[in-house]
Amino acid sequence: MGGCIMQIVVVNCPACGGSYDGRLTSRFVTCEYCGTRFALSEDELNALGFTDADDDGLDDEDLEPDTSSDPMDVFAREACEASLKGVDESLFASSTKIVRGLNIRDGDDIYLIHDDTLFKSGKDGFAITSSGLYCREMGERSAHFVSWSDFAQGGKPELIDSYIRQDGTSICYFSDSNDVRDDVLVPLYRRLYRHACKV
Repeated sequence: MGGCIMQIVVVNCPACGGSYDGRLTSRFVTCEYCGTRFALSEDELNALGFTDADDDGLDDEDLEPDTSSDPMDVFAREACEASLKGVDESLFASSTKIVRGLNIRDGDDIYLIHDDTLFKSGKDGFAITSSGLYCREMGERSAHFVSWSDFAQGGKPELIDSYIRQDGTSICYFSDSNDVRDDVLVPLYRRLYRHACKV
């Protein structure tokens, strides 16, 4: 997963009492026994050296320094490839339906795409491409597009439920797996944002 620092944590689920013995990349943990998602206490986070000054739920030290001077399209391709190592590739399978559903422009290279519909109808999901970000939320009539330059001008991406939003606009809709969304996609979008602001 790129440069993420992951700390081992052992905690008990407040719902079922089951123990979680795994890696921590955010202040949230999902119980593998009952599926309850819960936040670690400030004391637990402090004991682990977890710092979250910007209150986004992620460790402030979770990303390696961005020393790249690559153009945004090159950086985005490499960041997507690095972030998806070890992740179930079937979650990010491309299809004509999702490409059409997101209204992705001809000639736009797709680095990461996800159809979030149950029967893969292409009606909602997201894509990271050479020219920017596409997203279509559940119930939206059409997808919206955020160019890399507009992405750099916006605020820091925030996780809200199944969405990663920037200034109230969804830039990622992913409801398939909390762990993948929280531990892979949120750090990826933060990394893309930091680089977009830099270049």
